Amino acid sequence: MISSEEYIQLKAFARQDGILMGLLWVVALACFVGSMTTPLLQFGFIAGVIATPFVMLYRLRHFRDKVLDGYIPYGRAVLFCTLTMVYASLITAAATLVYFYFIDNGLMMNTLRNNIEIPEVRQSLAQAGISPDELEQQIEEVGKARPIDFAISIFCNGIVTSFLLSLLVGLAYKKRKH
Repeated sequence: MISSEEYIQLKAFARQDGILMGLLWVVALACFVGSMTTPLLQFGFIAGVIATPFVMLYRLRHFRDKVLDGYIPYGRAVLFCTLTMVYASLITAAATLVYFYFIDNGLMMNTLRNNIEIPEVRQSLAQAGISPDELEQQIEEVGKARPIDFAISIFCNGIVTSFLLSLLVGLAYKKRKH
């Protein structure tokens, strides 16, 4: 059982690490958005996604070794990772909201529409059994979403994936008392 003081400490460190993780995710999001006009930035997005579990492992190990004297039970490790990534999800959702309200001005949807108009892309979609016209219709529907809808989607996806990732990361660095 975790005491209230230990829980307060855990939340404080999770908030600090959540800011770090959130910044990583915002940079990855910026690379994704930037890849719409500069395809090489897609590598930054992929690197951010791949780095997430490793950064979380590093931060959990740091919390375990420097703050908890090398001991953290599995439940506390999962809680720490989950809270850290929930805070990161909040930061990323806020950045998504700001992006779609003030910066995007239809860039993302226009890029998607323009890509579907490329003859090679239409041919590839048809070969994959995807109707380009239906895809255009779906993009139109997604384009009607409000910025808050995108932000909530990012937040909810972050929560779900964070919890699943936390189960694995917590298992990797838990330690029992000897």
